[in-house]
Amino acid sequence: MNDQLPRFMLGIDVGTQYIRAVALSEYQGEISVIANSEVKNNGGMSKGVITNLAGPVESLNRAIVMIDQTSGKSLKSAYTSINGSQVGAVQTQGMISIMGGEAISPNDLKRIQEMSLAGVIPNNREVLKVIPTNYIVDGQSGIRDPLGMSAMKLEMQASVVSALVPSCLNLRKLTENVSIESLELVPTAVASARVVLTEQQKDNGVAVVDLGASTTSVAVFMDGFLQHYAVLNAGANNITNDLAIGLAINPSVAEEIKLRYVSADFPESDKTIVTKVGDETVSFTKDEVNQIVRERLIDIFEHVEKILKQAGYAQKLPEGLVIVGGGAMMRNLDKFVKDLLGMAVRIGRPTEKLGGVFDLVENPKYTTALGLALMMYDDELTVGEVSNETQESGLFSFLNIFKKK
Repeated sequence: MNDQLPRFMLGIDVGTQYIRAVALSEYQGEISVIANSEVKNNGGMSKGVITNLAGPVESLNRAIVMIDQTSGKSLKSAYTSINGSQVGAVQTQGMISIMGGEAISPNDLKRIQEMSLAGVIPNNREVLKVIPTNYIVDGQSGIRDPLGMSAMKLEMQASVVSALVPSCLNLRKLTENVSIESLELVPTAVASARVVLTEQQKDNGVAVVDLGASTTSVAVFMDGFLQHYAVLNAGANNITNDLAIGLAINPSVAEEIKLRYVSADFPESDKTIVTKVGDETVSFTKDEVNQIVRERLIDIFEHVEKILKQAGYAQKLPEGLVIVGGGAMMRNLDKFVKDLLGMAVRIGRPTEKLGGVFDLVENPKYTTALGLALMMYDDELTVGEVSNETQESGLFSFLNIFKKK
């Protein structure tokens, strides 16, 4: 008789326009999607940052009620996304001596992480994670896991992911308002990478581009590790707003036109289209819409290219770009960006198939929420059903996404 209990994992993606959640269960090694939800945000968010708790609290509460009703569980903890231009990663390094050339211990790894942070992160920022990218043991570089090795000197190079303290506090307050504890705050593109990248792609060199409503996040992986993270304050809503201004219509109508008529292959047509959206009748030509959308896409992805150049990764990513997020649903976007930047581009899809209602979350808009839940699984955490006790992750919690197992 097998008395193993099922585990439950919950990922919450707090976006400017939508809040999305995905719940997973794991039993005897099989991971299944048991619930998903998507609720439009009722204000209170700007460029990925909470500006007023009331709107997101209402939306998140509805999203969690949907999750609980569908799953038949009462989930009380989660991994939660964090976004906005205030999220970033810097490179750092540290060095410690090992007394008597003894074996490197977990305490030594903790010491060198603390050493690497000295003077690197200002007091107004919270360290989300220190991600070792290289260990050097007595001058020998390229060590992935030095634990247990004998050494006189240990050096570490690392990426430090951080965000502004108020943003972190407000996200935790948001989930606490609906009786959910945020065990980890994870940048959106990093969570998405857990879903759409293989270990080989992270080794070769690849960038995940999360095209959200009002931000575009870029996470660069090389040699198996996260190397760079940056956020651009522009996203799919900028396309909607450009259409609203260019066609002299309200944004909700512009959004509907974008979803119905825009394809990034931009076929030429001067034929006038007359359509009814809600109570409004709108007339426009495909060429008008194409010009507006093309200009904004060029602006966004040229800025992505600039981020890669400034970080030193332009022309160094054999696996190219993997685009995720709600904006990735635009038809033929991958071909357009490939032609624009001259690099490999694909739309992010899950690299592994799960059980349950997996087909409901294969859409690129769910990659962050799904990735958060999978990272919770990787860290061997479970939300429980009714418990709201604090669950602490270990020293290397949250590292599975950044390194090879």
